[in-house]
Amino acid sequence: MSNLRISKIVERVNQLAEVDDSLDISWIGASDNAAIQTLETALGVNISGSFRDFILQTGGGGLADLYISSISKDEPLSGCYDDTIYYKEDWCPHKLPDHLIVIQRDFDDNEPMCLDSSVVINGENPVVLYYYQSTGEIEKIADSFSDYYHEFLTPYFDNNDI
Repeated sequence: MSNLRISKIVERVNQLAEVDDSLDISWIGASDNAAIQTLETALGVNISGSFRDFILQTGGGGLADLYISSISKDEPLSGCYDDTIYYKEDWCPHKLPDHLIVIQRDFDDNEPMCLDSSVVINGENPVVLYYYQSTGEIEKIADSFSDYYHEFLTPYFDNNDI
């Protein structure tokens, strides 16, 4: 089910460029389970559900304004891995907990969106916002990556039929 929903969302994102050529859309390129497993092993996490499906289909990327961290087939320890490690460095007031995986990093160093690998409900890891600057608290944003991604893309879509 999540695979089909992710496919529909990706298809809709690709169609956005046909409607508005000012939108910058780029994908890393389909990844594979070996690349995801390399990242999982390096970070000591498990990625489930629609984020895994998204990475297998696209590798990461999308709209420039809503860029999703990548897990490249050729360089799995870049993109998502680098974004996650960045928030575990000494400069960070509240270092990222080991069970969180950064899936969307704001390069102005605002709070990152993360996948919570410690929770799996209905085959999905929830998406959370991590308040590394202030409290170190974790706020649940969506039950799944597909719910999160669809919600943030909704302003770009004419209707909400995904």
